[in-house]
Amino acid sequence: MKYILSGFFLFVISFSHAQLQGIVFGIKNGGKIPLKQAKVILRKAQIQVYTDEKGRFEIILSKELPDVLVVSAPGFEPDSVTVTKDDRFSGMEIDLFEIDELDEVVVEFKQDSKTFSRLKPLQVENLGEGELKKAACCNLSESFETNATVDVNFTDAVSGAKKIQLLGLDGVYTQLQMENIPFLTGLESSFGLNSVPGTWVESIQITKGTGSVVNGYESMAGLINVEFRKPATMQRFFVNGYGNTLGRAELNVHGGQIINDKWSTGTFAHVSTLQSEWDMNKDGFRDAPLSKSGSFMNRWEYNGKKFESRFGVNAYYDQRQGGQLYGIANRYQAETTNQHAEFFAKTGFLFPNKPYQSLGIVYQFKYHQSDGLYGLRNFGGRELRGYINAIFDGIIGTTAHKYKVGLSAVGQDLQQHLDSVNFNRNVITPGAFFEYTYTGTRLTLVAGMRADYQTAFSDQKAKFQFSPRVHAKCALDEYTDVRVTTGKAWRLPTIIMDNSSLLATSKTWVVNGSNQQEEVWNSGISVIRSMRWWNRAASISADFYHARFSRQLIIDREQSTDSIFFGFQSNTSRSSTFQAELSFMPWRTVTFRLAYKYLEVKADYAGSLRQQVMIPQHRGLFNVAFASRNKKWEIDGTVSVYSPMRLPDVTLPDGTRLTNEKSQVVPVGLAQVTRHFKRWDVYVGGENLFNFKQKNPIISANNPYDPTFDATRVWASVMGTVVYAGFRYEIKRKTEKK
Repeated sequence: MKYILSGFFLFVISFSHAQLQGIVFGIKNGGKIPLKQAKVILRKAQIQVYTDEKGRFEIILSKELPDVLVVSAPGFEPDSVTVTKDDRFSGMEIDLFEIDELDEVVVEFKQDSKTFSRLKPLQVENLGEGELKKAACCNLSESFETNATVDVNFTDAVSGAKKIQLLGLDGVYTQLQMENIPFLTGLESSFGLNSVPGTWVESIQITKGTGSVVNGYESMAGLINVEFRKPATMQRFFVNGYGNTLGRAELNVHGGQIINDKWSTGTFAHVSTLQSEWDMNKDGFRDAPLSKSGSFMNRWEYNGKKFESRFGVNAYYDQRQGGQLYGIANRYQAETTNQHAEFFAKTGFLFPNKPYQSLGIVYQFKYHQSDGLYGLRNFGGRELRGYINAIFDGIIGTTAHKYKVGLSAVGQDLQQHLDSVNFNRNVITPGAFFEYTYTGTRLTLVAGMRADYQTAFSDQKAKFQFSPRVHAKCALDEYTDVRVTTGKAWRLPTIIMDNSSLLATSKTWVVNGSNQQEEVWNSGISVIRSMRWWNRAASISADFYHARFSRQLIIDREQSTDSIFFGFQSNTSRSSTFQAELSFMPWRTVTFRLAYKYLEVKADYAGSLRQQVMIPQHRGLFNVAFASRNKKWEIDGTVSVYSPMRLPDVTLPDGTRLTNEKSQVVPVGLAQVTRHFKRWDVYVGGENLFNFKQKNPIISANNPYDPTFDATRVWASVMGTVVYAGFRYEIKRKTEKK
């Protein structure tokens, strides 16, 4: 077999075209900086690419060599280099010198709104602004509706809370970051997604697997990084209004101001409300909770020759009132209130004479208060959290060998209670990490290790946690990349807030033993290939990931139908996922995307491995996007189909016990039409276009204080088709001339 595989790879390599890698620097004020979005063109072959945020590029070399490589960037003198056959699979460094005066330059190119990075050793899926505008995207939880990688589900039928799933694992196993700063952690995990308006977001990067050790130890399923709009490049003024047929209304406003050549600031504001009561299935419960929320963020940027800084404040308030309708005697209430305040900062120290070295420090301090009521149960929590991460970048000899080394620390003072039972902890976790990156002509390798020491809490002893991780990317040819990854991650569960939706039942919580660390080994392989079909762009990707837990907190709802058992399992639970996706642009104005995902997520229930509840094994997605040639019209439609999922066992009010039940096949359709004007966008769309509804999501809805009451078996929408409309108005930043 090994000879067959070796022969296959030699065959692929020998008949492939060649590629050239490089990095573009700008010489400015005596310093040397990597140039983002520099244009690189092969003149004869008419192939064009752009550099990434680190100035790196990859370009296909045609068989007709020599050719001329032309490199240009706004504000710098263009340069050209002759490339020959000797440059195949090689790397080069190109320096562009600043020019004193620059006329206005407009660069236009068509790029898919969802892309995979060809340069990074990890599989990173980037959702750009165009992808986020395909649907209403009123908040972060709705930003993945046209995406097959991330699933977003309602957690119960009364609170309106949503959670994400990645690789079939609950959202608490996915590390969320705001520009590489921890985001929506701890008490925020259940309701925080609703606090981030989609209009604030510039792009989202999704990484599967354990990720880089630089980002921390908690990336068990993957990492989602949210990039907000930057003060220096965002609109001078932007306003977005939204309303739907349920009575939900939202208003988002933001704007950026450049104060001088070093300072800029951006301000963001959001308000939303829903005050209409809806009960379409006539069970006496609100289909959507009454709500009112507001968010505010102010951020600043400073860019100097030797020092850069980004800092700001973020605050929000969110209140939701679900449960039975007004007017019902002794009505069941599901109320939650969240208050949040946060300060964040990133500072970078630059060394103009050593452009490959830098020192960055990330800070975060936050306060979060959460209070809730589900019927006769009340819960709440208060969290104070501090975070710091210092990262030094350097090279070993040449840019082919890079390293990052740093120190981090997390401090958490968490107080939480369920009725009269407290689950408090005070934890400090210092850590250190080292990561080495090798960049060759075909192979990119990243190997990292971090060690974290978690101080004692409860009756647990303090101990070290080691997290080794290895990632590699191999370019089989200029069109095909293969990536492999493996690594270890761990986290400390927050039992109440991680599972607050399970309070929407009358079942007793039984917590077996003390809190422990969850640990997982996550490994994966992915293939991405770019193609030309009938002289049109196409790409195909496929990946497989396997996560095996050394220890995991399992929620067992099947030992008894009147209790929920929380307990840790060792070396039993696991997750295996496969996803394939095809993107094709048959015409310049139309893009198709077809995706399939398989999920096998198992744990030990009563001595046998069974698929975990509320997780469909199969999901299909089809998306079509149309954009007119004059850029005035955009039409987007998405259809997702979810296979039946295993439901938890329950007992009905008449004493009947339902076991081994499965949900129905769930089709979900959404579409949106957008009309662009000079400064205005007007859009109208619909969700749940097939009008598919779960008729009776709540067991014992007419007697919510009965022991059989359960509002957590939600596997589809409880509302019918929802139609929405909105507008966007913006004043763009003018290009200033010297």
